[in-house]
Amino acid sequence: MKATIIKQKKLVELSHQMQIAPGNSKNGIEAEPTGERDLLRTLIDNLPDYIYVKDRESRFLINNLAHTRILGAAHPDELAGKTDFDYFPKELAGKYFADEQALMQSGQVLDRVESVVDNATGEFRWLQTTKIARRNGSGKVIGLLGISRDITEQKRAEEALRQSRDELEQRIAERTAQLSQERLLLRTLIDNLPDGVYAKDTAGRKTLANAADLKTLRCKTETEAIGKNDFDLFPKDIAEKFWADDQKVISGQSVINREEYFLDEEGRKRWLLTSKLPLRDQDGKIVGLIGIGRDITAIKEAEAKLEQVHKQLLETSRRAGMAEIATSVLHNVGNVLNSVNVASSCVADSLRNSKAASLSKVVALLREHEADLGHFITNDPKGKQLPGYLAQLAGHLAGEQADALDKLDRLQKNIEHIRDIVAMQQNYAKTSGVLESLPIVDLVEDAVRMNVGSMERHNIKMLREYSETPPVLVDKHKVLQILVNLISNAKHACKDSEKPDKQIIMRVVNEKERIRISVIDNGVGIPAENMTRIFNYGFTTRKDGHGFGLHNGALAAKEMGGSLAAFSEGPGWGATFTLELPLQGQKANL
Repeated sequence: MKATIIKQKKLVELSHQMQIAPGNSKNGIEAEPTGERDLLRTLIDNLPDYIYVKDRESRFLINNLAHTRILGAAHPDELAGKTDFDYFPKELAGKYFADEQALMQSGQVLDRVESVVDNATGEFRWLQTTKIARRNGSGKVIGLLGISRDITEQKRAEEALRQSRDELEQRIAERTAQLSQERLLLRTLIDNLPDGVYAKDTAGRKTLANAADLKTLRCKTETEAIGKNDFDLFPKDIAEKFWADDQKVISGQSVINREEYFLDEEGRKRWLLTSKLPLRDQDGKIVGLIGIGRDITAIKEAEAKLEQVHKQLLETSRRAGMAEIATSVLHNVGNVLNSVNVASSCVADSLRNSKAASLSKVVALLREHEADLGHFITNDPKGKQLPGYLAQLAGHLAGEQADALDKLDRLQKNIEHIRDIVAMQQNYAKTSGVLESLPIVDLVEDAVRMNVGSMERHNIKMLREYSETPPVLVDKHKVLQILVNLISNAKHACKDSEKPDKQIIMRVVNEKERIRISVIDNGVGIPAENMTRIFNYGFTTRKDGHGFGLHNGALAAKEMGGSLAAFSEGPGWGATFTLELPLQGQKANL
């Protein structure tokens, strides 16, 4: 606005300098002193703006060089007496003419942005144009003076800026929509995760809680949980533990896979596998935490039961004193348990598929026609079929009952069988964990005698290579358990090889401070890929194996300060299992 006012003042001054005196003009222009006229001409011709003077009929009187060039003329003199109709399309020239005549009629200033075609180049240009009326000495309007500044680059820059702004706004809108969609997808994912997902601020107040977390919090809606802390939601002792963890996380320390527990509304201990991470804003400042908790109660309870069963089996195995008996018991129990599992699954399937569910439909039908039951059964087509259907249903239910009773009877017998097996093992139980100084060869011979009957049945030759050894301080029941199991495995390896010269070598070697007892067979051998897994719990290659003996034997050897190792050159080359024990012995870890 200020620039426009300054330009208008300059135009007025220029107009005054161009006043026309009647009778002293050439082409209507006053004959001024040559020096001033030349100075003025030099000024306007060297201005970058387009400057021109028109008479009352909008004919050009003066044009500077810049205006001459844009009109496509070679020299300003070519423009004298011509109008815009000579250089612009009729419609555009008519608009210019009408605007100028209105200007000269009103005497007001015209200031506008307008478009024009550069006749010299054919390019489209934008001009900031200002026109004022020219008056003679008596104040009569005798024409106009105009100045136009080329603002094409400015307009292009503005247009580019507008397009850039529009594109930016479009990108922002698209990104906003994308973020909104991503937030929706993320929230949908969070709300449908089985794990509890939550967020807290630095004061420990909930800012987010998904459905699984709400279940842990015993809240019906997220709104009910938002703004509350752990002291509002859990007993004080548990809340204090959670709070201590939260403070570590807010200080920048992450909590990964920590086991936590709380008590549900029934007082049952529930376990969570929890991870918590600091929540940071865009500047990296910690503004809270994000946490995820997986309910591992079932796993923890199963682990506890498994540990309890494992301890019971291990203790039972240790007390047995004879690995063959323990292995047999475990094998038999496993087989019976399979039968129990099959029987219980069959009973469950029978109950799920029972025709008893159809009885509710019959009851509903009878209740529907309770008022006219006799008429319904005797006359209605569905009612007539009802007695027959009930008879068939009774037959099905009787069959299901008989089948269920039969399966339950077998199930009960299998359970009694397990009880008898355990009772049998208890009859062989002996005190374990007592260290005794014994000749190791005697223990080896006891283990051989426990397997001699089965080896004779399978024509397996037993060879002995015993070195002289001093007495060894050991838990004889553990050693016996390991050796009997190794001999039993060697026996099975020989039996499965189908070689005519089946044999097992028992070797005892005194290695300075250690005794090495090796059980060497020429049976089926061990593939290389099984060598690293052979002592893993549950690993077995036998169809009737349980994967317990070697694993337990390795643990027992370690408890005695020794080791159990295996070697085989591969299938068909037999195998060697070596039990190594310290001469001085080591107290067993009970």
